[in-house]
Amino acid sequence: MHDLIFILEGAVLPRKLTTAAMTAAMIAATLAVAPFAGASSSPKNTPVIAASPTSSTLATVDKATLKRQAQLDALADQITGTSGTEAEHVGGYGGVVVHPKTGELSVYWKGDVPQNVKDVQASAAAKGLKVTVSPAAYSAQELEAARDSLKKAVKGKDAATEPVAAWNSIAVLPDGSGLSVTYNSPTSQPAPSAKSAKSAKSTTHPISAQRITSTSAVDVAARAQTLAGVPVQAASAPEMEDTSTRVSDVSPFWAGAQLTNPDGSWCSSGFGGTYTGTGSKIILTASHCATSGEFTTPQGVKEGYAGISNTDYDTTFVNVIGESGKQFYDGAWNDSTGYHKHVASWGLNKAGDYVCTSGSMSGIHCNILVQYAGITMNIGGIDRQNVVKAIRTDTSMAVAGGDSGGPVVTSPDGTYSNDNMQARGLISAGWGSTVTCPAGSVANSGTTCYEGVAFIGMSAIVNKMGFNLNT
Repeated sequence: MHDLIFILEGAVLPRKLTTAAMTAAMIAATLAVAPFAGASSSPKNTPVIAASPTSSTLATVDKATLKRQAQLDALADQITGTSGTEAEHVGGYGGVVVHPKTGELSVYWKGDVPQNVKDVQASAAAKGLKVTVSPAAYSAQELEAARDSLKKAVKGKDAATEPVAAWNSIAVLPDGSGLSVTYNSPTSQPAPSAKSAKSAKSTTHPISAQRITSTSAVDVAARAQTLAGVPVQAASAPEMEDTSTRVSDVSPFWAGAQLTNPDGSWCSSGFGGTYTGTGSKIILTASHCATSGEFTTPQGVKEGYAGISNTDYDTTFVNVIGESGKQFYDGAWNDSTGYHKHVASWGLNKAGDYVCTSGSMSGIHCNILVQYAGITMNIGGIDRQNVVKAIRTDTSMAVAGGDSGGPVVTSPDGTYSNDNMQARGLISAGWGSTVTCPAGSVANSGTTCYEGVAFIGMSAIVNKMGFNLNT
């Protein structure tokens, strides 16, 4: 594994009071650029088949690219605001796609373009960036309503008679042209891997026959389009899997460390902060890890107790015994130096962004490309909202079983500096094809590695659940 990684800038910082730290130096795999694989506009009544998700070979994401990404994201935030989530919009806004390699922001709008969008175009030009505005067939608000109607229409139904009931994710296409639906078919699910009960929670949900269909993608798309009233893409794809399972952490507790759940299984810790409702000091983790009981380190040190939880956003607030920190563990899962970085802010996710995951099972993985933001997904019949779907862009992995609850971050200025990392979300699930975990790359060889990651956008955790990030 070590001949495949490169150490990025940033000195190794010793972890105060830690007896055994989690991670090594920040890594970035060598990659080549691919355009955003979004959907093009199609006639309203013509269903199309979405291509199965695949990864591409991309060039290394350099500092200048990530700096442009931060500038483009800020421009997009001027259009949408930051008080909502990636899954909620108003007005004629259809969607955005960032192109950080070329410094362009593609905006899709239904109806007359308001003056504030034109003002954003002008301010972008002054910075050497480009904002293009194209007509959208639908506003994001209309498509979000269509998504919700589609879910409601098939809820509780048997896929044998209603094939769309086999859905496992519904995304609003970022160009405002319609919806993208993936669904369970008899051949879509990978064979479950053996997982050690000591090191990882069993994350594969058995899919009932009522949620599997043999119907073709063309017919699923046509039926979904009839129910939703908007164009729909459809493709058979594996249902996402929870990624529940570094090794010893102490107060103040940091993100990316291994948590022992109340049932003895493993997850990862998320960002530290406070709950605005009570001022309680908390760390985050995934609600599918636990919604009640006591969390500890693998050494038995008590970290805290489950407080409020929200299964829609797959998030549990853990009320800590001690302090919650401002850092996340960086680098490999088994680094003994306590390498870490400081989280300075949080931000919204856009299609075309690059992010990093840092779970306790597999450590840091960067250059992961966001495909959709604000989608709805279904795992084991349970809906999750405001999900961001992203995929690896090299031959490594995006996430592994045991990384659930861990942090997702990006570098706004492209320096990956210790003091300027941005929180983007909380790891919820792995998706897409399973990949071979390179030898030594994970804490337990029995876990499963995935090419894609699904994570909950920070906007829902902050704006809907009342989380105040430590910075």
